[in-house]
Amino acid sequence: MGNRVFLNPDNIIEIEVVGDQNSASVELMARQANILITQLKAVGKPQLVLDNLLQMGSVDPEARKLVVEVAKRMDYDRLAMLGHGGLMSFGANLMLRATGRGDRAHYFSDREEALRWLKEPRPGA
Repeated sequence: MGNRVFLNPDNIIEIEVVGDQNSASVELMARQANILITQLKAVGKPQLVLDNLLQMGSVDPEARKLVVEVAKRMDYDRLAMLGHGGLMSFGANLMLRATGRGDRAHYFSDREEALRWLKEPRPGA
């Protein structure tokens, strides 16, 4: 089973990252997510993304750089990254800061906490 990008019943874009990743797999997931972001935007719904890294394998260096670039250009309202704590959390938080969008993106080790954060009302929303 490979990566999956889909809209869940709560209209949250879920990205399930499975196994080892390279630039091609990162780019494909980004394209699929952007299609869903465009669809949500067209019907006036918030663009919320849950990036599930729990089953992710290794990521080659070029793909890591691409992840930062993709996160910078994706037009989401909020992004929750879900993974194991520790070193992955540290690396993900560095990546989120590098995007310059740290206020709209957070890392979580608990799925329910991530979903609550994505769904919570935002001022002016």
